[in-house]
Amino acid sequence: MKRKLSVWVSFGICLFFAAALFALTVTFPRFFHWLYVSYHGLDYTDAVTVKNVTAVSWAFYLCVPFAAAALYCLTRLMWEILHDRVFEKRNVRFLGVVSLCCLGVLAVTAVFGTRYVPLFIISLAMGVVGILVRVVQTVMNAAVALREENDLTI
Repeated sequence: MKRKLSVWVSFGICLFFAAALFALTVTFPRFFHWLYVSYHGLDYTDAVTVKNVTAVSWAFYLCVPFAAAALYCLTRLMWEILHDRVFEKRNVRFLGVVSLCCLGVLAVTAVFGTRYVPLFIISLAMGVVGILVRVVQTVMNAAVALREENDLTI
């Protein structure tokens, strides 16, 4: 029962982040302006501030498709686990897509990190997460192969 509760919580977190991503996609320019410019008391007419806001905005909107795809795959993965379909090839594919999405965000934030250096922190984090998910995918793929071999054994 605890395993099911954990999966339900993970499923809920995925749905929450999907809703947050949608909300941020709609409100990001205003939110980031408040967060970066107004909150820190910066002058928006300053060339450096405009450059930073533009770089982060471009990076965010280019990363949205990767984030949406990763959240979709994670939600589907949680759904499959809830229905006791754990060691399936489609779950390995879901993990592969999540890993590629992390590497896609890494590429985008690395490019825009040249204009706004704190984006390199996101690049580093996405690189680590992408590699970790790739390792989990490899382990899951081996488990699927073992399960298929075990199913053939009488």
